[in-house]
Amino acid sequence: MQRASGAYGDGLAKYFRSDASSHLVTTAVRKSKLAVTRIRRDTPGHGLTSPLPPERAFSVLLQLRDSPKRELFIAGRSVYRGGYGARTTSIVDLEQEPTANLQSPFDVMHFYVSRAALNEITDEQGAPRIDTLTCERGVFDPTVWHLGQALLPALEHPHEMGAMYADHLLMATHTYFAVAFGRMRLPSYSRRGGLAPWQVRCATELMIARLCEDIPLSEPANACGLSPNYFARAFKQSVGTPPHRWLLLQRVLRAKLLLRDADFSLTDVAAACGFADQSHFTRVFTSIVGASPGAWRKQVQ
Repeated sequence: MQRASGAYGDGLAKYFRSDASSHLVTTAVRKSKLAVTRIRRDTPGHGLTSPLPPERAFSVLLQLRDSPKRELFIAGRSVYRGGYGARTTSIVDLEQEPTANLQSPFDVMHFYVSRAALNEITDEQGAPRIDTLTCERGVFDPTVWHLGQALLPALEHPHEMGAMYADHLLMATHTYFAVAFGRMRLPSYSRRGGLAPWQVRCATELMIARLCEDIPLSEPANACGLSPNYFARAFKQSVGTPPHRWLLLQRVLRAKLLLRDADFSLTDVAAACGFADQSHFTRVFTSIVGASPGAWRKQVQ
């Protein structure tokens, strides 16, 4: 996770003067940052936000709680007065210098969507470039809601969320925004092949060799000469599971080997297999194997 400024991360929290914030920033596309920031304020009467510097990007907002009283300004002109319900989505164009008078408490996920990232996504899909992102203000989009819910654990426990999984989720959200709000048409991949055998071997050997590291999706993708987005899709088609899930399963398999050796403590096994700590190791191992590492060790010894 990178420290951020501007319309995401620490910079966004500063403009909103939030009580609490958390963020993820990845480079899951080749040249552009993908980011999501959660900002929260639990007391009413926040007042007018500081103006964000104009930039060629959009902010897609997902409301995590009801916020009944607010007013939106574009370039200093009031364009909306009312509220947003929990689980609803709206979009602002950051080139238009949006500010808001926030009278109610708020808890919001801001997805930072740069035009450069949208260009990379459309170019890779062979689709026309997107002029703008639009949606009805305050609409409920179940896909955005579910993607946001999938990202909340990463925002709450970033040290436990691998870079590859964060890349996968943010790439999925931005591609969905391009389709749903930018009207990009995805081609059919039913007749496209997966990875070549040498690419499968190259990617899996790289990930196994660096099992204890938090590697981003871009590294095995670059080794195969592919973009992260195409690599993730082709890897799943060839291997049957997404790269981040395959990596997690390999960590559990290595953990099983090390658990057979009584000289290794659970903390040692967690570190050797790339887990954030022993509690993270225990949760993941139990969810996949159906028994805790300690209980499994007793069964096999």
